[in-house]
Amino acid sequence: MNSPQLDALFQPFQIKSLTLKNRIVMAPMTRSFSPDGVPGDDVAAYYRRRAENDVGLILSEGTAINRPAAKNDPKVPDFHGEAALAGWKKVIDSVHAAHGKMGPQLWHVGSVPAMMEPASNWVPPGPVESPSGLVAPNTPRGEAMSDAAIADTTAAYARAAADAQRLGFDTFEIHGAHGYLLDQFFWSGTNKRSDGFGGATLKERSRFAVEVVKSMRAAVGPDYPIILRLSQWKQQDYAARLSASPDAMADWLLPLVEAGVDVLHCSQRRF
Repeated sequence: MNSPQLDALFQPFQIKSLTLKNRIVMAPMTRSFSPDGVPGDDVAAYYRRRAENDVGLILSEGTAINRPAAKNDPKVPDFHGEAALAGWKKVIDSVHAAHGKMGPQLWHVGSVPAMMEPASNWVPPGPVESPSGLVAPNTPRGEAMSDAAIADTTAAYARAAADAQRLGFDTFEIHGAHGYLLDQFFWSGTNKRSDGFGGATLKERSRFAVEVVKSMRAAVGPDYPIILRLSQWKQQDYAARLSASPDAMADWLLPLVEAGVDVLHCSQRRF
């Protein structure tokens, strides 16, 4: 690879209120280093080191919104509650002190169990939830979300967005990929609902995610950048495909952009 191609990585980038010194982005990576959901000084130091070494934008590991079963591992950090948010304030202050930029990844794992021991034996404080009580096609786990659960989840995403902005984060990313909750709504194999959050088309099944994005956009205003992570593949099925054509992909993604997404973070698994 010649020099001009590499040089592009080191050019500044701006979108809305976010200005980056280069185009190198650290993707979210689950670490399970936050006992009881609270990130400590070691987490702040971990992200500060990335900022000190000139990562343009740091996206945190997945952090749980305020739903009882939003996470599947007790050491995954929360993004709600006084103690956890105080820990994240230390993180972003440390990153900014090193002249870095950062956003939390906000997630709800849906009905996906933990991938690693010993977390797989942990029981969340509320029922496992998903669009239709399925973790994969024809594989039951947990319960189907009621209208009230969907409304409360949407509100929890909005509160997390507002908290990210209030704490001083430069952006945030919504996890809508890899077979977690939002992705379970997208996927026909796990969304069998007959109400307005289901449907035969991907566009219809995207309604919940669109409502989530709208609520988060309303919480942070028009100038704060919103990132959405997406994938065709699922950890439940590496060969899964949500859309098989450019037109189908447009039907899926355009409503999300119109709802307020500024950046689509497309997870390919393999190049």
